[in-house]
Amino acid sequence: MDRVDSTNRYLDRQIKSGQIPLPCIAIADEQTSGVGRGANRWFSPPGCLMFSIAIEHSRLDPHRNAPSVAMLPLLVGLAVARALKPRVRSQPKVKWPNDVYIEDRKVCGILIESNTAGSMGYAIIGIGINCKVDLDHAPWEVRQNAVSLHEVMANGDSEEATCESVLVAFMQSWLELGSLCETQPDWIERNWPDWDWLVDRQIQVQQPSRTLFGKADGIGPDGSLRLIDSDANRHTILSGSVRVID
Repeated sequence: MDRVDSTNRYLDRQIKSGQIPLPCIAIADEQTSGVGRGANRWFSPPGCLMFSIAIEHSRLDPHRNAPSVAMLPLLVGLAVARALKPRVRSQPKVKWPNDVYIEDRKVCGILIESNTAGSMGYAIIGIGINCKVDLDHAPWEVRQNAVSLHEVMANGDSEEATCESVLVAFMQSWLELGSLCETQPDWIERNWPDWDWLVDRQIQVQQPSRTLFGKADGIGPDGSLRLIDSDANRHTILSGSVRVID
């Protein structure tokens, strides 16, 4: 599609109206009303790969050796990081639960939303990857924290940072990682340390009823973030806004 309000919203409308079956994908050149977590606006300039994938919740079932709904954000973030790794000069990392960073700057944002159509539950995964984005024209806060893939290519050839090639690489990584997790249900937990951007960093976790401070300590078997506070108390974080403070 050339232009759409949001690929997540577009897929949701199409699924609810019975226009398309699951799984499905929507790709857009421009989003006019893309959103991130909370009230964050999704900055989506030219050169940003923007797409959404919708899958049934029944495909996310720990009883059939598939990742659970709780593990889905980590699975998606890892799929992006694995897809980008051969192209870039530094190892991509995943900020729990699913943002992807290269050289401590954000290259990919992910928003996952769950919904239902009749008796069918489904998840819509919205992904935005800065492939060849001119960040000089981005808002100040984006310029401070974001990076475009073409700036960090391993061979310095920015022409290889195309949206089309990155999408193909992601789909291959997504399918491969899904297969790995079906045969090795603990794959994400075992391999997370190699991709963890937060490990051993001092962080703040903002939740509706409390704010936690401490050192990030990996993830649990259910995909939760583990945190050790200054009194050596261990906390399990299932949701919250995470910020590095060191």
